[in-house]
Amino acid sequence: MSPMPATQIQADPQQEALEWFSRLRQPGCDEGDRQAFGRWCQEPLNAHAYAELEACWQQLQVPPARLRPHLLKVRRSYLGKLLAALFLLLLSAAAYLYWPLIQRLTSELATDVGERRSVRLADGSTLNLDSASAMNVDLRGRTRQLHLVQGQVYLEVVLDGRAMEIQVDDARIQVYGTRLMVARHADHDELVVLNGKAMVIQGGDQRMVSAGERVTFTQRRIDMVQKADIKTADAWRSGQLHASEMPLGQLIERLANYQGRRVWLMDEQTAYRRVSGDFNLDRPGETLEALAAEQHLQVYGVLGQWLLIR
Repeated sequence: MSPMPATQIQADPQQEALEWFSRLRQPGCDEGDRQAFGRWCQEPLNAHAYAELEACWQQLQVPPARLRPHLLKVRRSYLGKLLAALFLLLLSAAAYLYWPLIQRLTSELATDVGERRSVRLADGSTLNLDSASAMNVDLRGRTRQLHLVQGQVYLEVVLDGRAMEIQVDDARIQVYGTRLMVARHADHDELVVLNGKAMVIQGGDQRMVSAGERVTFTQRRIDMVQKADIKTADAWRSGQLHASEMPLGQLIERLANYQGRRVWLMDEQTAYRRVSGDFNLDRPGETLEALAAEQHLQVYGVLGQWLLIR
């Protein structure tokens, strides 16, 4: 029996194409390899197999589609609006925090936080400014004009034949006496008359206030006139705060103002507690700490601008 002829192993173009594809991308590929690859590609089946492999690879490597121009424009517009809104938010926050300081810097007469000052005006009248207070004065006309921008003032008026008027936000106070006090608080303003009379005018409403009386008012209304505790009203000029059944929130606000801080009470009901006693305005930080301990409150400083109380 004659021997069987040896079986020839058929080359697989796809497998060889894959091997060449890998070899040509290796760092060690040289000119000899490229020449051998050229000879291998002379066979049509090999060249076809390699072309198919290269086409598949190109499809896998398609770069991500670029965003359409109008879509880019929309996204950039949205980002711009977002950045503008963030800038306005930061600007508003800064303005809110530093607005009191800006008001004092732009006013004719002002005191710093914790400072009290007495100023004699050109007409002989005297202004006693409390801590962090600001006032503008115009004595040139037939009616002397004062504008309380911020804080509290004790006014001793010299009568010179001319009228005097004090502007407090939208309200006007016509002065007919010689000693009075005007204060701006967080949620209301206040007039206390110690000698003579004064009239508060707010829109179509008005109240006449006589010596020994006080009245509070807001942009919307003027409250009823009440009897004033003159000792309590005038105590701040000597660095004391006399509280007689004073709302705790108002007392904390006064002590915080002497530190140049704003108050955030976590429990609104706490603000309505009534407190009596004498408090030192010249050491407001220590005084507030003692008051908080007595009232079982906790005080936290926030960013050097706020007092968070709970």
